[in-house]
Amino acid sequence: MFSCCPKVLSSCALPVYLTTKFAISYRSFTVESAFSVKHFSTMASLVKAGDMSKEETGKTLKRVGTHNGTFHCDEALGCFMIRLTDKYAGAQIVRTRDPKVLETMDAVLDVGGVYDPSKDRYDHHQRGFDEVFGHGFVTKLSSAGLIYKHFGLEIISKEIGRDPGHPDVERLYLAVYKSFVEAIDAIDNGINMYDTDQPPKYINNTHLSSRVGRINIDWIDEDQSPEKENERFHQAMTVAGGEFLENVHHHAKSWLPARSIVEESIAARQEVDSSGKIVVIKQFCPPISRVLVIIASRMDHTNSNIFLVRPLNHFQS
Repeated sequence: MFSCCPKVLSSCALPVYLTTKFAISYRSFTVESAFSVKHFSTMASLVKAGDMSKEETGKTLKRVGTHNGTFHCDEALGCFMIRLTDKYAGAQIVRTRDPKVLETMDAVLDVGGVYDPSKDRYDHHQRGFDEVFGHGFVTKLSSAGLIYKHFGLEIISKEIGRDPGHPDVERLYLAVYKSFVEAIDAIDNGINMYDTDQPPKYINNTHLSSRVGRINIDWIDEDQSPEKENERFHQAMTVAGGEFLENVHHHAKSWLPARSIVEESIAARQEVDSSGKIVVIKQFCPPISRVLVIIASRMDHTNSNIFLVRPLNHFQS
């Protein structure tokens, strides 16, 4: 279970400590906090800070630093993801901008002006930073993308219960970045979806980054304390992390099986017709746009016309 247990030092100038810790298991869990109760169907489980002491774990807990004040989706998601790893499971989150305090942290993200994975420093605001995910992606990374780039394979491996070197782990690692994390990176860095100077026809404030942004304390709220800010950051982590895990599990349960069906059909196309231009998909697997993307990526582009035969059901036309 997940419980918000903020410990705040008496001076507002001092760092705010979050003490929620993570344990990995493979069952559904309920997220509880002072502000909400939300259920997720996931294979990761959260535990209360008091449930795992230093004596019980046999080791000193790691500390992860990020900035205090107004938060964004990238550091909320980054903090959630890094605590899904073996190295930082159960890590304490310290929210501060004090350089001296940040120097004592085991990891720092979204603050500090340093990107150095060898020292677990993952900021993206410094001049000259131009790190991208690679694998054909060119979007500049935020702190969420940096954490995912360096820890994503481990996280995916744990979530689907397969070895890090399994091909499915690599496939999901790339697919989840493309479908989820890249947008967080782009929005945080102010990168538009389209290369155009034309104003948008409408404003979209329903995406995850906007929803996380609205969790911040409103200027009209009476309680502007570090404790309340800390509580809201926990909520942001819960929202961003929950949607991240839902995306991972959707791809594992739906996208990967559909991909296997399509790839088997492509491999068998010569049995359908010697030209190899007819792909018969015998089992329904939505959506058709993804099917076509897989076919296009796997087949010889010199075959100009490809015929796709597929079953329909009441979800398609």
